Amino acid sequence: MAYITIDSLRKTTNELLETWGVPRCQAEIITDTIVYAHTHEKHTHGITRMPIYKKKIEEGNMSAETTLERKVDLPSLTVLRCNNGFGQVAACQGMKICIEKARSTGMAAVFISDSNNFGVAGYFGEMAAREGMVGIVITASGPAIAPMGGEKAIFGTNPVCFAFPASEENIILDMAITEAARGKIRLAEKNGEKIPTNWAVDKEGNPTDDPAKALEGTMLAIGGVKGFGLAMSFDILAGLMSGSAFGGNIKTLAASDGPSRHGHMLVAIDLRQMMSPEEYNRKISELISNVKLCGKPGAIMMPGERSAAKARKNRETVLLDDRQIRNYNQLAADCLISNQLVSVKAGKTQHGT
Repeated sequence: MAYITIDSLRKTTNELLETWGVPRCQAEIITDTIVYAHTHEKHTHGITRMPIYKKKIEEGNMSAETTLERKVDLPSLTVLRCNNGFGQVAACQGMKICIEKARSTGMAAVFISDSNNFGVAGYFGEMAAREGMVGIVITASGPAIAPMGGEKAIFGTNPVCFAFPASEENIILDMAITEAARGKIRLAEKNGEKIPTNWAVDKEGNPTDDPAKALEGTMLAIGGVKGFGLAMSFDILAGLMSGSAFGGNIKTLAASDGPSRHGHMLVAIDLRQMMSPEEYNRKISELISNVKLCGKPGAIMMPGERSAAKARKNRETVLLDDRQIRNYNQLAADCLISNQLVSVKAGKTQHGT
């Protein structure tokens, strides 16, 4: 393990994306979501995805430049087609539209079709919370969960985020509806690690601690049939209703047999249309206080509180696995770019090894 500078992470990622044909303004958005993932220690959504993006662009299954097409444009409802571009760019623009429209309508939703994985859902939920609004983010992803009683995966891990502004620390519930994010299993496979046996089953339906067998099998939904119900509901909302793929037809992140066709749904609710900021802040503070009084001081954390503390700690450097650093710097070298991850050890700065 080694600490790498956030500055080198940002510069290397930006340069790689631009080398692959991503316009600078869009590369900066994608890079920011990757930096967000690492500073919040959601490392499965960070630089490990970059070689996959490169491969998908080279295979023609993903567009380097994200071109958004408005299919529906109503006062409180927008439907965008992403044309197989980056999900991060589409979701960022989608939430900006939500926020802008919610200021006049009170609540606005954006549905996005023909997209790709967008990284950490909380990134886009926080965009609304920073504007004093509630943010809701749902995405439909590639098959990972089998229906109860079934053996074949059909619905994705379908992450969801509910973001609520608060006077001190925003409440950010960001979760997949499986016991673990699929990216955690991919990362365990890359690092040669075992996984807990309650994360997934192999293709025969047996619990497994082998990440390779887990990726061949299916993920386990939270709460059994209830988790499966949520996965199906999110597939309808973000997949079917957006005009994207659905019902098992979305491609997984690493699939090379065609565009992913992920779908997203984003919502912003302007609280100022419902109550004054002072009233809302008083009530949400009361709620947080009531929750924390349910246990000993410091024992209870609100959703997103740990991640926010990690982000503050990792403002300038973040701890990454040595193999991740080596692989990313090799990718940078192979792409003939000038930047690399810079590690910091014992007060000295050096290129990551």
